[in-house]
Amino acid sequence: MQRLSLEPAALHVARLEPLLEWLQAHLALPILLRTPYSAYLELHREGHNSHVLLLEEHPEAPASTLRLEADNVEFERLAPLLTHQGARCVEASCEHPSASRGCAWRVLTIPLPGDWQLMLLALDPRRCQPLGPHGLAP
Repeated sequence: MQRLSLEPAALHVARLEPLLEWLQAHLALPILLRTPYSAYLELHREGHNSHVLLLEEHPEAPASTLRLEADNVEFERLAPLLTHQGARCVEASCEHPSASRGCAWRVLTIPLPGDWQLMLLALDPRRCQPLGPHGLAP
């Protein structure tokens, strides 16, 4: 699992503890460093590590979305567990095509504590269109 490249590595939250407990219970993200007002989490994906720093701010800190990308195996493992917790899964289809040519994205969304949202994204390699000789979908 990794943070999407455009996503910030530091997230400001109103209440750290409930969000951290949820992430630990459902995603089992390793905590590298923990203070009373912050937690530094490690994400692994295919030998690459990335990190997310959760910083507790003030009670009025606006909620946002934590966007993470998972590989297909990890998504397949997490999807039933998170769906049982109330997550919705949206898959690219003819009616709702993926924004990326040749790719079939799956997006799982679930509310998190503190009005946050988790958006877990993965490519479904079984549904990706083959690319033509110039790298374009036929």
